[in-house]
Amino acid sequence: MDHVDYQGWVDFIVMLFEKYGSNIHNVVDGGCGTGTLISILEKKGYRVAGFDRSLEMIRLAQRKSDVPYWQGDLKSISLSPGWDAFLCLYDTIQYLTPEEMERMLLEVRSILKQRGILIFDVVTESNVLRYWANYTEVDSDKNWRMIRRSWFERNRQLQHTEFEISLIEKKTVYQEHHVQKIYRLEEIEEIGEKTGFDILGRFDDFTLNPGSEKSDRVHFVFQRRVS
Repeated sequence: MDHVDYQGWVDFIVMLFEKYGSNIHNVVDGGCGTGTLISILEKKGYRVAGFDRSLEMIRLAQRKSDVPYWQGDLKSISLSPGWDAFLCLYDTIQYLTPEEMERMLLEVRSILKQRGILIFDVVTESNVLRYWANYTEVDSDKNWRMIRRSWFERNRQLQHTEFEISLIEKKTVYQEHHVQKIYRLEEIEEIGEKTGFDILGRFDDFTLNPGSEKSDRVHFVFQRRVS
C-alpha cells in the first residue's frame, strides 16, 4: 500500500470536515485496516477510534498508536451514540451487498450525533473497465512472490480480485479472493435517503468537483437527517 498518499487523503477528509461538518472532534473509522490514516488524524488532534474485520490488521494498527482499535463488523457497530463523524474509506463499503449497505447505514446513523456526517468513497464502473476488468500483476523479491488477478463480472456488477502470496523461506502460500459490488451512484444515494441521511455531496476523486459515473473514484458526504 506504499503507493497510497494517506497524508493527502487525510487533508482531503479534514477539508470535508471543515466544509460540511459542525465541530468535528470525535471520529470513528470503519474498516480502518492497519490504522495509518486514523493515526494521522490523531496527530491532527482528533479523538479517534477504529475497527476492522481483520484481526491481523488490527494487531498491526495497535503497534502504531494507543488509539482504541477492535475487531468489528460494519453491519453491527458496537458503539455508543454521539460521534461527530464516521469514515469508511478505500472503497471498503463496496464489499457490502445493497441489503448489507442499508444495514450499515442504519447502524452508522444510530451512533452519529444529530447532523453528524458519514464520509465514504467508491470506485466506478468506468474505473473498473479502464484498469481492472482484466488485470494481472506479478511482484517478488528474494523472500516472497505475489500474484494478483482482477476481473469484472459485468452482468452482476461484481469486481473480483485474487491474491496469491508465497513466502519462499517458509514454503507457505496465502490466497485471498475479494469481491466488491460496483454500484451506480444514484443507487447509493437512494439507499442513503432511505436510511435517514441527507446527501450533502458526491465529489470527483480528491476534489470538490461533482462526482459522476465517469470519475475514477467518488467521495460521498452524507449527513444524519434531523429526526
